[in-house]
Amino acid sequence: MIHIMKERKTYRSQLRQEHTERTRDLIMEGLIRTMANGAVTWSIPDVAREAGVSVPTVYRYFRTKQDLVQGLGDYVVRKAGLAAMKPPQSPQELVSLVRQMYISSEGLSDAFRMASVSELASEVRKESIPLRLRMTEEALAPVLSLFDEQDQMRLVRMVLLLTSSAMIRAFKEYLDLSGTEAAETVGWAILTLAYAGSSNEKTKQQRSEAEQ
Repeated sequence: MIHIMKERKTYRSQLRQEHTERTRDLIMEGLIRTMANGAVTWSIPDVAREAGVSVPTVYRYFRTKQDLVQGLGDYVVRKAGLAAMKPPQSPQELVSLVRQMYISSEGLSDAFRMASVSELASEVRKESIPLRLRMTEEALAPVLSLFDEQDQMRLVRMVLLLTSSAMIRAFKEYLDLSGTEAAETVGWAILTLAYAGSSNEKTKQQRSEAEQ
């Protein structure tokens, strides 16, 4: 009897969790559509209307607009299949992450593509730059010592641009490349830049192995 009660409790808990995830996803999709509409200003009621849920429901999951915007980053990472990936600790790991980013971008909805060029998306990207810079520096740490201080800064900035959503759009809009084709090009560029500070045979071998 106790065993059956535990199973029922676990089942109900799973249902609640699934309901919570579905509701959060609805709210995130509502935010994306709100952004895609191009509104300069927006409100929680705007998001609730697009999501098809009540305003109190949105506040139940996201207490402020800032919480809502921060939740969007986690949602995008999860939808892109990047949630399980660890922060890259080498140029090779960074290339693997970027490859997944570029390939997964092909499955994004039209609303998301429109939202990504909205004013709000621009603000979100600006807020995330310090974090992305740190992540890029950590990924390039094994090779940064090959460069002087000024070139280290240039390398980090260049790689940051190559891993940006703007660059993903550029490869599609200007060159009409698939996600896989763009990923191969960007991966080559990152490794070429990362190992440009050394011309010894060991470094060449590392780069060759990373490209395979």
